Amino acid sequence: MLNSVALDEKLSELLYAYYPLGGFYKRHVDAVQGSASVLRCFSLLLYLNEEWGEEDGGQLRIHLDGGGDEAPPNTSPNYFDVQPQGGTLVLFKSDAIPHEVLNTNKERMVVIGWFNRAVTAADVTNLTSEEDRTKAVLLLVAAGLVSVGLGMIFMG
Repeated sequence: MLNSVALDEKLSELLYAYYPLGGFYKRHVDAVQGSASVLRCFSLLLYLNEEWGEEDGGQLRIHLDGGGDEAPPNTSPNYFDVQPQGGTLVLFKSDAIPHEVLNTNKERMVVIGWFNRAVTAADVTNLTSEEDRTKAVLLLVAAGLVSVGLGMIFMG
């Protein structure tokens, strides 16, 4: 069941990712306690690759073994793979779904994004690194600037 969490449209993240031949991304979850990524609620991937075949590699492996960045000890592999075919959209809970990108045999392109919840004071105090605290403050400043900018556009 999905928890009822209000998303903050001003804090959504979106980027273009290019994986060269041989590119990969090791197993991980997108929202990690004690880091600025804890704000991520939902992750999305939109593939841009045309004419992609299974032999091209680069599949998104979704792990279903109940682990996080590592598989739990003494568990059998339990996963499914998503082909990065152009037009395929994948959406999942950022803190609950460990995943990885398998080795690519061809250049791979994807739009990646995260729908984030609002920042709380507790989030800032729970950040474990100075770099993450700085990122959180910058996110708050950026959200404020976006709000002011939108207000100026719509209010004339």
